Amino acid sequence: MSELTHPQPSPESSYRHIATGTAFKVGLLAAFITACIWASWLVSVKMGSQSALTTFDLALMRYGIPALVLFPFLFRSRRLLIKVPKWTLLGITLGAGVPFFFLSSAGMHFAPVSHAGLLIPGMFPLFVSAIAVLVFKERLSRPRFIGLMLILIGVVALVVLSMLSLSGDVWKGDLLFIGASFFWAVYTISLRVAGLPPLAATGLLGLVSTVILFMLLVTGVVSSGMNQVSFSELAGQFFVQSLLVGLLTGFSYGYAINLLGAERTAAMGALTPVLASLLAIPLLHEAIGFAAILGLCFVSVGVVLASGIVKISR
Repeated sequence: MSELTHPQPSPESSYRHIATGTAFKVGLLAAFITACIWASWLVSVKMGSQSALTTFDLALMRYGIPALVLFPFLFRSRRLLIKVPKWTLLGITLGAGVPFFFLSSAGMHFAPVSHAGLLIPGMFPLFVSAIAVLVFKERLSRPRFIGLMLILIGVVALVVLSMLSLSGDVWKGDLLFIGASFFWAVYTISLRVAGLPPLAATGLLGLVSTVILFMLLVTGVVSSGMNQVSFSELAGQFFVQSLLVGLLTGFSYGYAINLLGAERTAAMGALTPVLASLLAIPLLHEAIGFAAILGLCFVSVGVVLASGIVKISR
């Protein structure tokens, strides 16, 4: 499996390498686990936006602990880092770093979790595929094209129909989520091209993001509200942000990308809105209407086709 976790002579050849057989199925499982954790992350960020915790607090939990725990893996891979193009490293550290987190968190102040769940992981397969086609001249197979179109229909159905029944500044949250989705697409492509070991890449993301966060704190751009919340709430956020999202998905997402490729992993990530919407019902008391159900059905079918789980004739 070493060839799947180390840089290849050519970024383009590494980018196109896809596992087969059992390894492909393991990649699908890793991508599904990642989608489940992402769903819990969206709900936890929404909860955090409704408490005294600031975006800085949540982001520090997300990146600080992984930076400390995974630093040995990052240090061990220092020679590999030197060989990786600088634009790729920038895409990794900013794509899933502070800009992504702050856009996602800001959107939660205006729009419900169902919108975040659909627009962030639901849109980024389309962004990833667009980058793959325009930059890497990737050709879309018929199943993947049909799957992506179904995902797009699902996104449009949920956003348009839901916004017709909502008022206020929901559209602002939607635009912020779309921006966050684009950043995550850049991260996904960069992570795939870099070919770094997943834990080393996550350690790099955590270290750079933590440095940026402390710079923002020192300059007074952000503030902390950790001393204003209960220990139980702090512990719950710590578990989701640091352990599940920061550490576990740092491995599972990178592992899935190395096995499935950026586009298929991105398509599997589009399952997140389904899971996030289901979690939001009991935890946030958010109702899911007909428009949401319709959109999520399209997204689910699109994921199955675009990820390559099943094959259809050309």
